[in-house]
Amino acid sequence: MFSIAEVVRDAARQHPDAPAVAGQGRAATFAEIDRRSSRVAAGLVASGVRRGDRVAYAGLNRTDVLDIVAGISKAGAVPVPLNFRLAGPELTAVLADSGAVLLFAEAAQAELVRDAGIRTLVLDGDDLDGDYEAWLDAQPEQDPGVVTDPDDLAVLLYSSGTTGLPKGVMIRNRNLHSMLDVARRRWQLDPGDASLNVSPYFHVLGFAWAVHSLRQGAILAQVRDAAPQALLGMIAGERVRVAVLVPVLIDVVLRSPGLDEADLSSLRLILYGSAPISAQVLVEATKRLGAAMEQSYGLTEVSGGATFLSPEDHERARDEPGLLRSCGRPDPSSELRVVAPGTLEDVPAGEPGEVLIRSAQVMAGYWQRPDETAYTLPGDGWMRTGDVGRLDAEGYLYLVDRAKDMIVSGGENVYPAEVERALQAHDEVAEVAVVSAPSARWGESPVAVVVREPGSELTEAALIGWVRDRLAHYKCPVAVRFVDALPRNASGKVLRRVLREPLWEGHERRVG
Repeated sequence: MFSIAEVVRDAARQHPDAPAVAGQGRAATFAEIDRRSSRVAAGLVASGVRRGDRVAYAGLNRTDVLDIVAGISKAGAVPVPLNFRLAGPELTAVLADSGAVLLFAEAAQAELVRDAGIRTLVLDGDDLDGDYEAWLDAQPEQDPGVVTDPDDLAVLLYSSGTTGLPKGVMIRNRNLHSMLDVARRRWQLDPGDASLNVSPYFHVLGFAWAVHSLRQGAILAQVRDAAPQALLGMIAGERVRVAVLVPVLIDVVLRSPGLDEADLSSLRLILYGSAPISAQVLVEATKRLGAAMEQSYGLTEVSGGATFLSPEDHERARDEPGLLRSCGRPDPSSELRVVAPGTLEDVPAGEPGEVLIRSAQVMAGYWQRPDETAYTLPGDGWMRTGDVGRLDAEGYLYLVDRAKDMIVSGGENVYPAEVERALQAHDEVAEVAVVSAPSARWGESPVAVVVREPGSELTEAALIGWVRDRLAHYKCPVAVRFVDALPRNASGKVLRRVLREPLWEGHERRVG
C-alpha cells in the first residue's frame, strides 16, 4: 500500500459504514470519504489535471480536506496543503513556486490570493455558499483508478527555508508508507479507536496522523479550532484513546476547569512534540491525565518522527529526571549520527555537532531547489537536520541549538531571514537581526534587534503593527530592541549568538 488513494480505497473496503471522522466539522464514514474523493478525482481528471500535477488546499482543518487530498491522490496528482496562517503575498509565492494548477480554499484564503491567477474552488462556510459543493455534485462518483508508483510524490509540504524563501518538501509514496509502518508499530490504533490530533493538516504531524488514522480504520477526532475550552470536552466526549498534542496545549488541558471531574478513562497515550516540554508539566500531566506519555522529535523532511522518548523512558525518568531533556532514541528503522558540520565526520559521544538522520522516511528533496537538496542530502541516505545535538552513551539525543537559526514558537517554525526581510522593507529600518528569546507559553519567540535610520523615532509598537500586515502573526517579533549597531565579526557577519546570549541568560539550552 503506497499511496493515499490506496489507503482510502482499502479503508472503505474494510470498514465502509464505520465512522472515520468525528469532532469538529462534518462527520463521515470511510465509504463517504471514498465516494466524495472519487468525485473530486473524476472532476480533476475531467478538468485536465494530469498525473504529477500539483493541486493545493488553503484553509483550516475540515472533513472536506480528507476528501480533497484523497481525490487528488486518486487522480494521480500531488496535494499541496498550504499554511492558512500565511499572509496573502506568502500564499501567492508558495502557489507560484509549486506550480499548482488548481486551488481548493476557504473564503478567507481565497480572498488573499484572488489576484494570483489560479482557478479556485471556494468551500462553503458558516454564512457562505461556495462553488465547491456544486462542482462536486456535478461529478460522477467514479474512481479514475490511477495507480502511482512508490517513487511518485505523495504530498508536497512547504516548510520555510533558511534563506527566508519557502521550500517544498517532496514526500514520496515510499516515504509515507515507511512513516505509516512506524506509526502502526509504535501507536497501535484499532478499528473504532478515537484519536485527537490538534495539528493542522498542512503540518507533517497533522497530515501524517490523519492518514495513519484512516489506514487503521480508526476515528479521527478532528480539531478545526483548538480553542482551550474545547479540548477537554473533546477528549472526554469522543472517548479518545490517543491524543496528539503540542506541549502548550497539554498545559491548556491541565488548566481546564472541570479537569478533575472529567471522565478520561479512555485515554491511554499522549504523544507530544514540535516543541520542548517542562518536567513540571510532564509530571503533572502523567498524574492528572492518567495516560502514558511519548515524545517525538521530527521534521517535515523525514515525513514525521525521527526519535522517540517512549513511555518506558518516561517511567525511567522518575528516577533519572535528566532524561526528560532528551528527545529520545531513533526508531529501529532509522539511524542517527552527530557530526562536525564542516567535515561531516562523527564527533565523540557527548560532544555537540549537527544531527544527521538516515531512514526510509527521508524526503526525495526540495522542490526545484537542487543546490539545497544536495546540501541537505549529502549522500549514502543521510540527511542533515540543521539541528545541533549530542548523543549520550546509550544513544539518547539531546538537542542544544539549531544550526540554521530556526526559531520554534509554539510548534511553528520561524526563520529569522524571512522575518528580517519583511522588517527591512520598512523605510525607517536600517538594519535588523531576528533572534529567539525564551517564552514560558510558546517555548521561544522571535525578537527583533533593530538599527533605525538616522533621525527616525520609530517605536516598537509601530514596527510590530506594521509587520503584522505582512507576515503570519506567529512569525512576527514579540519585542523590538533598538540598538546603535549590530555586532559583527571580521568578515561582516552578524553575531547572532551575541544578540541571543543576554536573552537566554540562566537557561541551560539555547532552544525553548
